[in-house]
Amino acid sequence: MSWFGIRRKVEPPRADSNLPRTRLGAMREDAQRFAGLTDARVLIYWPHGLGDWAQLGSIAGLLEPSNRYAITRFGDDYVSLMDNHPTLMPLYSGVRQPGDGERQGACNFGITIDQCDGGRVELALPPPLDEAVGAFAPEALLWTDFPETEGRTPYPFHTKARNLLRALVDPQRLPSFDLSAPLRSSIDFVPSAHVMREVETRLSALAPPGSRLAIVSRTGYSAARKNWGDGSQAREFVRRLRRDDPSWRTISMDEDDLGDGAAGFRALFGDSAEPFARLYKALAARTELFVGVPAGPLHVTMARGGIPVVGLWMAHHPDWYDEPNAEAIHLVSRFVRDRGFDRRPATTSKPASLRHRTTYLDAVEIAADDVMGAAREALR
Repeated sequence: MSWFGIRRKVEPPRADSNLPRTRLGAMREDAQRFAGLTDARVLIYWPHGLGDWAQLGSIAGLLEPSNRYAITRFGDDYVSLMDNHPTLMPLYSGVRQPGDGERQGACNFGITIDQCDGGRVELALPPPLDEAVGAFAPEALLWTDFPETEGRTPYPFHTKARNLLRALVDPQRLPSFDLSAPLRSSIDFVPSAHVMREVETRLSALAPPGSRLAIVSRTGYSAARKNWGDGSQAREFVRRLRRDDPSWRTISMDEDDLGDGAAGFRALFGDSAEPFARLYKALAARTELFVGVPAGPLHVTMARGGIPVVGLWMAHHPDWYDEPNAEAIHLVSRFVRDRGFDRRPATTSKPASLRHRTTYLDAVEIAADDVMGAAREALR
């Protein structure tokens, strides 16, 4: 079917004139253009955070099955999350650190999201993406800004990913999905054998066989207000965890000094040649407890499942983002309730089958004692 429209004139960002180009139709999530696309080869440009990549995994398997999909961004640390994905073929940029491609001479491939309105665009493709995209031979580009819902959309589209789902899927197909049940992630979380060996080797001094491994993720990148304090409560939590069982070892995703038996992620893995998501999948296979705020590591761990999780919510609500996880307990600060975030449609309209295990606290700050109590319960 025809899905090209009249393109508005928008000045694109500069791109190196010597880079290879490819022309294809480009769409956002609006106007149902993408939802009506069938029998096409689709390149998904996903220049979003790690948590957004994890959340995409809950709806990727529900996309139109007659299409073939590849996905990319500048930043193989995140693209590698889709290794061996059954629906989305990851295309690697050769750049580890997430960015917009400006350093490669192709900021957002030389286009803007406003140009993705059904018309044709010309993508500037730096190597090695030029060969990877050329081999895939896409006919269409999808670039969505993945809008935040902040709890304002009701069930069954109450999370950020579910809200996008109704824009990306033909409305006639939506009733075929059981949206009253948690959506299973389609991401392959099984680490490759060679990465698992590397992770085990790097953990050998900190967490030898017989030890128990916990991950603490205290901060995120999108908003400082969601961070868990200055690190003092995290350090106290780790002290109490080891007091309960001296075999616990802890990795800080923030490089905090969490005391005896702890190390920072970058200190352990910063010089690895493997991208972050591959390393994290292998690390998760060794992890027995995760404690963290709503940032990439929490969303990936929630999507994976099989790991006791304590989510720390200072300024957001779990109903806005993740599918329920039987191993997870979420501690929600009083600030969230004071702002009425728990009374928004995302929370009030969903059925019991989609409820998170949530504890609302009377304090604005989440104390180590609260986290320790939740961790003990999650570990039972």
